Amino acid sequence: MEKRKDLVSVIIPVYNVERFLARCLESVLTQDYGELEVICVNDGSTDSSGDILRNFAARDPRIKVITQENRGLSGARNSGLEVFTGDWVMFVDSDDYLPSYAVSAFLDAVRRTGCPLAASERYVVDALPPGDRAPLPSEVRRFGKPLRNLIGKRKMQSSAWNKFYSADLVRNRRFIEGIYFEDWPFITEVFGVAESFALIRHPLYVYCLNGGAPSILRSSFTQKKADSYITGIKHVRALFPEGGWRRRYARKRADIALDMLRKRAKRAGIALPPEYAKSSLWRRIISFLAGRTR
Repeated sequence: MEKRKDLVSVIIPVYNVERFLARCLESVLTQDYGELEVICVNDGSTDSSGDILRNFAARDPRIKVITQENRGLSGARNSGLEVFTGDWVMFVDSDDYLPSYAVSAFLDAVRRTGCPLAASERYVVDALPPGDRAPLPSEVRRFGKPLRNLIGKRKMQSSAWNKFYSADLVRNRRFIEGIYFEDWPFITEVFGVAESFALIRHPLYVYCLNGGAPSILRSSFTQKKADSYITGIKHVRALFPEGGWRRRYARKRADIALDMLRKRAKRAGIALPPEYAKSSLWRRIISFLAGRTR
């Protein structure tokens, strides 16, 4: 009996993206690897996104549509994680898209390296898509201790969307709901659990600026964003209580996020709770003393 090909589940959260949704869906459905389960979560859209999803689902049985009241990006992704059936998982934001060879290139990387996780670089484009780009010879490197190697590789990003996950890595993990910047705590946990990952030195994701359309990253820094940072920092600090290198690098990721929070809060004139507003030097002293007592 012929072995079944790996099924790849692509989770797409959808909220009021009627201008860009068809472009995203077309890019996924026309991948040169066809064994796909495309889970689209309509997260309470009030524009024509729901109609677009229904039309695409009617013509391609690989699309599964979940309709729910608005729970935000994390809630939409979590709904996809609750129902996917694939061997591998990808996240694609509905205002972005994929080159036609993205899935096959990710699969090739994890098969060549035996890793349960892969990450790629990304394209960044403005309003008009650049057209599909011919795949270039890709350098694929295998790394152990993924969480350690996540720190300092800026092109890899802390985003969920330019990654390729084995089902076992993400099946029982969820994004924190009700916060901004939900990707980095999730990525920290996944990279801490994985024993190795493949890094692809070629963009396999197209991140779209969409002519300056509203974006969380480009909007002003608010109290809710500061609170989201703090929620993420608390979550990451509590990871890997058994200690060891995983806990050490999770704490380092939390410290990096704290430094960023303090800088952004200062520029925006937002007061932080005392335990997050202390000087970097004081925090390093406290961290050192806490480490000596463990």
